[in-house]
This record gives sequence, structure tokens and C-alpha cells, in this order.
Amino acid sequence: MTAPDGPPSPSALEALALDLLARARVTGQEGPLADWVAAWAREAGAPVTRVGSSLVCGDLDDPRPLVLLVGHLDVVPPTDDDRVPSLTAEHLVGRGASDMLGGLAVALDCLADARLRDGEHNIVVVAYAGEEGPAEGNELAAVLEAVPALTAAQVAIVLEPTDLRVELGCLGGLHAQVTVPGRAAHSARPWHGDNALVRAGTALQRLGGYPPQPVAVDGLTFWEVLAPTQAWTRGARNVVPDAVTVNVNLRFAPHRTLAEAERHLDALLADLLDPAVLGASAHWAITDRAPPARPAREAPAVAAFLAAARQPVEAKQAWTDVARFDAADVPALNFGPGLVAQAHQRGEHVPRANLASARAALARFLGARSDAPERPAPAPATRRSETAPAPPDDPAGDDPDG
Repeated sequence: MTAPDGPPSPSALEALALDLLARARVTGQEGPLADWVAAWAREAGAPVTRVGSSLVCGDLDDPRPLVLLVGHLDVVPPTDDDRVPSLTAEHLVGRGASDMLGGLAVALDCLADARLRDGEHNIVVVAYAGEEGPAEGNELAAVLEAVPALTAAQVAIVLEPTDLRVELGCLGGLHAQVTVPGRAAHSARPWHGDNALVRAGTALQRLGGYPPQPVAVDGLTFWEVLAPTQAWTRGARNVVPDAVTVNVNLRFAPHRTLAEAERHLDALLADLLDPAVLGASAHWAITDRAPPARPAREAPAVAAFLAAARQPVEAKQAWTDVARFDAADVPALNFGPGLVAQAHQRGEHVPRANLASARAALARFLGARSDAPERPAPAPATRRSETAPAPPDDPAGDDPDG
């Protein structure tokens, strides 16, 4: 819908999304947005529990089957092309539009809908802080620990960007630091040493040549991949390095446990890194671990969502917070309106049609009682000029592994 001689008029859902985008905050600065969402949820009639800068919006004492709609509050630093939210004929533009304040808007819109809220399921929204930064700052684990009633959920729907696909499970991840030895020397007389960088070139070729391995789990294909992602030396730039450290990242399918994945990575590195070439003192150590998530296709609520959503189903070829729910024995899936290719991009946007489609899919699954009252018309969205300042350019932490 377009106003005469003016910009497009937002739907109620789009107006809510614009309100969220107008208050977007980078990782570590989510507090003001959490304040606003908490007030909004209470106005919609939902109890709110706060954990740090994270929120649980909904009645956890409700006896109906519990469904969690999950999204993170933080965004990566904005650019000049998405700092101020806007609406075009086809897109909603703003930092976090796809990743993932658009998805959070869909979740909150469902929570506020009396026909859905009084339907077959107890809807609770989990809006958490710290997803875009270092793992230790992600508050979802703290929320699950502080509000144990959440682990009784029939399903957790994480509204990360998926291009409207339903993505089940997720890969696990291991990082290992491989040290390739050498012998230091002055760079003007390199023959006095043994250049570890040259030796590391062989290691990088071997690691880079490892082909992706398809793994079928519950009828879905995950790809196990091994990739060198960083390399560094110590010492000055006029010194032939005596050691090179290479970070290696294994993404593994959910048919392995963490312990099994560690043994698998050890075996791969032992096979790929020939001590005769790299030196007998070449070694590695696993430095970071993230568990995978099972597809949970057999869970009744997941099966019901797949039938209601009517969307393509794929394996999640990345790590997401569905793994935290899987660790808590809560079936979980990824489904959101955002575009994967738009995440963290300049001029970030989400198609308006995707917001409506995701909302409709959730409504089909959640179900509405025929005798429930109609949803009241929402208040108009607050304009950008009436909101707090835009998020700053400086990030609060590194981008996470996705």
C-alpha cells in the first residue's frame, strides 16, 4: 500500500519492524532496545522476565503446549546505507532488517495477536542479547539457566535469516591451532634459518585440498568441511620466522558428538600434516568447541511445523543457537524471513513479502481459535526522529562463527 504522493504505508507488522530498527543497538549496548521491547510486550498483555539485557515475554505458567519464538536483539555496526530505517515498495531497509530484527518483529507480532495468543499453543518470545559478539557474551545460555521453565517447550523456532526455508539442525565446530616449526634467521641471510612460512605453505595446500564430505542425517545432507582460516607468525618483519601458527576450522555434522569430532579432527590432521615435510615438532591443539544440533525431525512439534509452514526443508550449513536448545533437550529449528545474503551487508534489507509470508507460516502452525477476538489495530510506528540515537559505528566484539 502506498500513500498518495508519499512513501509506502507500512503494515502493522512492518511498523513494528521499523520501530525495532529505529532502536537497533550493537552487541553490548542492547539495554535501551530491551527496555523498549519489555514495555511493548507488557502493553500487549504479556508478562516479562528480564535476564541481563535479554527478555522472556509470555506466561510460563500457562498449561498449553509451549512454543518459543526466538530472536536476538543485537546487530552488527550499521553503515550509512542502513543507519536510518526506511520502507520502499519492496523492501524494509535498516541494520538488522534481515539479521534479525525483522524476524523478531514477526515473533512479537504473533505474541500480540489475541487470536494466536488464545489459540492452541502458549506463545513465549525469547529476545536475547550478545549473539553477534564473542560466544562468552551470548546471553541465551544464561536465559535458559535462569528460566528453566523454557526447557519444557515443545519446540523453539529461531527466526534467524533462512530465506523462508526451514533449516533443521546445525553443524558443530572445532578450531585447532596448528604450529609449524622453523628456525629463525635474519631476513638478509635466510640460509642461516629454516623458514616456517615456506613449510606452512605445504600445510596450507594440504588443508585447503581436503574436499567437503556429504553426511546424511535424518534424510538431510550436511557437508563436513575443513578450512584454514588464519595464519600468523611472531617476531619482527626482518626475521625469518621460527614458527607459523595456522588456525584450522572443522565444521562437522550432527551425527558426531563433540568427543567424536575431536578424535576425527586429530585423525585428519595426523593424516594431512606430514611430519617429514613440516618437521617432527609440528603439533596442534584444539582451542574452541561448539556442539552441533540434531535435526529433531521426529519431534511432533517440528513435524507439525513442517506441515504447516509449507516451505522447503534443508540442513543448516552453519552453527546457530538451535544447538543451545538441543543441548537442553528442546527440539529447535531455524526459520526466518531474512535473506542470508543480506546479513551484515551494506544497505541491509528484508523483502516486505518475506515478513508477511513468515508471519502467515507461523500463524498456520500456532493455530487460532475461531472464537478468539480479533486483534485490535496497533498504534502507528514511532518515527525515527522520536527515537534514541542510531547505533555507533564501533563494534562491541568480533562477529561470531555462523
